[in-house]
Parts: sequence; C-alpha cells; structure tokens
Amino acid sequence: MDNFEQSSKKGLVARAGDAATGDDYGTRTASTPSTKEKNRLDVRRALFVCHYPVFGGPHNWGMRLNAALAPRGWEVLVLLPDEPGNAAERVRAAGSTVFQIPLHRTRKSVDPRKHLAYLVTLPREVAAIRRLLREQRIDVVMTGGYTNPHEAIAARLENIPIVWQVANLHSVALLRPLIMRMIERFADAIMFTGENLQRTYLGERKPSVEVFPFYPPVDTKLFRPNELSREEVRKEFNIPMDAPVIGSVANLNSQKGLEYWIRAAVLIFQQEPATYFLWIGARSETNRTYAANLEKEIGRSGIPPEQFILAGPRMDTHRYLAAMDVKMLSSRYEGVATTSLEALAVGVPVVATDVAGMAEAVRNGQTGFVVPPANPAELAAAALRLIQDPEMRRAMGEEARRDAVRRFDLSICAETHRCALESAIAHRLRLRNAKA
Repeated sequence: MDNFEQSSKKGLVARAGDAATGDDYGTRTASTPSTKEKNRLDVRRALFVCHYPVFGGPHNWGMRLNAALAPRGWEVLVLLPDEPGNAAERVRAAGSTVFQIPLHRTRKSVDPRKHLAYLVTLPREVAAIRRLLREQRIDVVMTGGYTNPHEAIAARLENIPIVWQVANLHSVALLRPLIMRMIERFADAIMFTGENLQRTYLGERKPSVEVFPFYPPVDTKLFRPNELSREEVRKEFNIPMDAPVIGSVANLNSQKGLEYWIRAAVLIFQQEPATYFLWIGARSETNRTYAANLEKEIGRSGIPPEQFILAGPRMDTHRYLAAMDVKMLSSRYEGVATTSLEALAVGVPVVATDVAGMAEAVRNGQTGFVVPPANPAELAAAALRLIQDPEMRRAMGEEARRDAVRRFDLSICAETHRCALESAIAHRLRLRNAKA
C-alpha cells in the first residue's frame, strides 16, 4: 500500500526542498540537494490527482499540461488509483510521470460494504499521499470534485497549497452553496471549466480566494483537419467516403446520456439510411451494466451492425475525429467536454446538449448547435441539418477550427493554470505569514 509506482521518464526533476526559496511548508522534509537539483530550483512541481482509472477529460488535462507548463517553470506529476484501467498507460505514454496507489472513491451503490471500505481506507490513503507529497517535494496539489477529498486533506495537513478544479454540474442545486463553502475552506485558488459553471456555483458572490475560469486544453497542432486520416479511418471500418458519419468520443457511462444518443441515431437513420455512426470510448467495470444495456438498445435500433461501429478506446482520437462529419454530445451533465473542443479543432461541427459550459464552447449556429438535454428529437434534428446541408457543414467546420485555435489552444490553458498555481502559492504564504 505504501509503495509508489513511478514511470521511468528520463530527465525527471526532483525539487531539493524549499529552504532556498523561503517557502517553508511546515511538516515537509528535504534531503540535502545535489548540484543538479540546486541548478533546477526554479522548477516547481504540481501533483494532479484523479480517482478514476479509465482515461477521460481530467487525465487529458494532466497529460497535456505537463509539456505546456514546462517552459513556464512547472512540472506536472499525476497520481492515479492502482486498479485496472487505461489511464495510467496513456498518461505515461505521453511522457508524464505517473504514481499509483490504492485510492478508493465514493460509489453509487446501496451496498454498505463499499461505503465502509471507503471510510476504513481513507486514513491510510491520506497518509500515503502525504508521504508522496514530501518525497516528491510537491509545491501545489491540483484536485477536483467534492466526494473524494483524500488529496485535499493530505495537502492541508502538509500545509501545501491547493488548486481546486470544479469541472461539472453534477451536484444538486440546494447543496451547491455548501459544496462551495467546503471547497473554499480547503482551496487556495479555484478553477471552473467555463464562466457559466462559475456563475452557477458562485452567483455574484466573490469567494475568499482567486477564481480562474478555463477551458480544457486542446493541442491544435495535433487536432486539425486531416484528409488522409479521414480516408484511412473510413477504409478501416468500410465506410464509403461519401457517407455521412455521426460520431461520439466518450466513455460508456451514464453521465454521457448515451441512450439518448442511440435514440437520436435511430431518428437520423430513418431519414438518412446511408448514415454511419461511430463510437470511440472505453468500458469500465463500474459501468458494465450500463454498457450492456446500451449494446442491447443498439441491437434493437434497426441500424445495421456494420453502420453502428463500437470502436472501443483509441489513443489517436484525432484521426477518428477527422473521419466524422458531425460530433454529437448527449451528456446529462458536464463542465466543458474536452472531446467536443478537440472535434472543433479538427473542423468538425458539434451538436451538444445545453449543460454547464457547453453553450460557451459551441457557438450555437456558428460552430454547431446546442440543444436541450435528454431530448433525442432535438439532437437528431440538429445533426440532420448539418448532414443534409454540406455547405453549412463546411462553413461551420471552418469557423470551428478558427474558434478552437483562438480560444482553446493548449498554450492558453497552460497560462491560466500557471496563474492559478502561483496564486495558490501566494495565498498559502499570506495565510502562513498572518499566523506568524
């Protein structure tokens, strides 16, 4: 339980402690710095923590921000749970340092044993994170959500600044003021995925720490229009080059509202029977029943199996997005879906449900359409407008690419994170000085 699994990334910089910078965080300890470490004291370290083992938007942030923040004097390390899933492999493959420990999370279950296991293991897992923070000389902890506070507790006990990221609108409205009070009690800076999410949680109230709205990072040099990828992927799945393709890039879980996606696909197929439907995304053990029910609904849909393609998880999603004509997002709740921003960067118009920040990300009528959630008819109608009007689709795709480069590029997200990280450090030092 106390052993950390670390990737063998070359050039890993271990900070030599904070004595030289004056940033004394109380219980942290440091060994005598080597000459190499002394030469790299300008590099700060952030630990990005995610409690889910299957790759998704939050893992993508941690993975892409490491390289983008390096020129700004930061290294991002990632902590993931030690359980089956593709997240650790993908993040390591991108060159980031990954640690794994047993890391429980709350479950949607009536089984009391699962909740008891969470409570029993919480102190041990907090202690393990505290050791990691000391051993790796972490300067700031980045955390998200509000149901798994392990790293927030560990960081506060170690007197290390916390950047708290609020990424979606999953909570019940009546509980949001309480959630924000809890977050403010721990956080030294708060980040929201989009200004709408910030307004929803805070209203007009100014919190006690600095707030940073942001959009998930998109590598617009990787995610770009690519005709060769479009041809290759369509050949891979025997999709005619002139056939309309409606796509999804989402893991198979209930948040994504994929049953509405399937029902919209049926309505689209009834009017445009030459349409293909392409899903990129992973299944997970915790959502196996939901995934099985989706497959049953696809089987009953009347869409031929060769036209409803379940391609599973893919590391090179930029290639598969290029094969799509429209990306359709049917989420019940979101912050801002990273894969929708990536589709825009590839020049693919997006049809998305109007949840949290999606109406900010997708400019309705300009880069795609925004429709009410849980409404297959509206999803289908918007997608049909795009596939039945190639000129509209082309114009929206071109504007989507321009908009993505201007608003969602990785460099923009990295600079916002740098500001948040440094704001958190400054806030924690002010508190320490006030106590002194």
